[in-house]
Amino acid sequence: MDNIITRVTFCKGASAFLVSVVLIVFASGCATATVDHNWPAWGGPHGDFTVNAPRLSNGWPADGPPKIWSRALGAGYATIVCEDNTLYTMYRDGDNDTVIALDPDTGNTIWDYSYESKPYEGVKLRLEFGTGPNATPLILDDRLVTISFSARMHCLDRATGKLLWSHDLVHEFGGKVQEFGYATSPILHDGNIIALVGGEQHGVMAFNPDDGSVVWASGPHDISYSTPLVIDVQGLQQIVFFTSEEVVGIAADDGRFLWRSPCVNEYKNNAAPLIYKQDDRLLWVTTQMDGGTRVLRLTREGDGVSTEQVWFNDKIKIFHWNAVRRGDTVFASIGSQVTFLSAIDIRTGEILWRERGFHKANGLLADGKWIFLDENGTLAMARPTRDGLDLRASTPLTSKVSWTAPTLVGTTLYVRDKEQIIALDLR
Repeated sequence: MDNIITRVTFCKGASAFLVSVVLIVFASGCATATVDHNWPAWGGPHGDFTVNAPRLSNGWPADGPPKIWSRALGAGYATIVCEDNTLYTMYRDGDNDTVIALDPDTGNTIWDYSYESKPYEGVKLRLEFGTGPNATPLILDDRLVTISFSARMHCLDRATGKLLWSHDLVHEFGGKVQEFGYATSPILHDGNIIALVGGEQHGVMAFNPDDGSVVWASGPHDISYSTPLVIDVQGLQQIVFFTSEEVVGIAADDGRFLWRSPCVNEYKNNAAPLIYKQDDRLLWVTTQMDGGTRVLRLTREGDGVSTEQVWFNDKIKIFHWNAVRRGDTVFASIGSQVTFLSAIDIRTGEILWRERGFHKANGLLADGKWIFLDENGTLAMARPTRDGLDLRASTPLTSKVSWTAPTLVGTTLYVRDKEQIIALDLR
């Protein structure tokens, strides 16, 4: 390292100073080191559970990494989002959903907002896994957008928690009532809020965050439980999402239909996240049971898209937890009743290795490490490669069932189960 330049800018606001630091490292030419300081939506700053993090610890003691704080929190599977030094998430309180803003240093409540969110009556629902909330909030400038188990969308002022506008996606737009409750998180594209709706009127809708007005609505499509993804295929931006039996691509600017490809399992629902890399145009499409996993190569053809199935492997099964990709390798917990930590070659579908010991793990990649929390509440850190898994630390931390993916902001890891939220120091 030949030189380091640090720029610090102070901008005086109403009650605080905003400090921004840019670190530029010159070594063997010129490279820019950037760190992600926010986690604004499902999947984190890049939507794929990868984080540009500062240097993290290579392990921790047997009793776990240092705990900064913990606090009680109600049930739900919504992940934790963060921006401008405030955490946001949701939980269940009786018949109500509660949206909460927290101080990241102490866990203290800044504000909370509750509203009635009973499951729809007269509809066959599966309630053994709880009544959510399942979807992760979306941070959009000074606004926070949430969607409940029963598909009620709320837009709140991020500073105060005041309600700005709301929609009932089922009653207003004929949306689909999901058997296990609404679970797909709202996402952002071109300044608009994108939400799956389903039903016989619209599959996907775009809303203006200022007033909740409809910007565009696609034609009718079925929907499932996985959060949609905005991707770029050779300059054509599109939204890809799961229905109960296929994966579909629509134009991101107006919702017009582009392509579809089958993805069916015996339960006819799809909940695992999609993964896409623009450089090789490979779309990871994974599901549970007999549905297995396939990779599609997407190619632009004029104003449309063609799809080619590169491979299919019915041994790679993922139900509702995530996978992460680094280079040509996907790291994931695969299986059903018994799962294995695994590495899969994205280009061939070959399973490169499998390791026992963790069950149904959600995780993220940061500083060359795979940090994950399994269903039983065990938190672990490992260095994964195509040759194997170098497990650096593991400790029981939360209670079963822990289905919420962890959030990393700087060197602080936030995890939750159905009873509490914990902040951990990974420096």
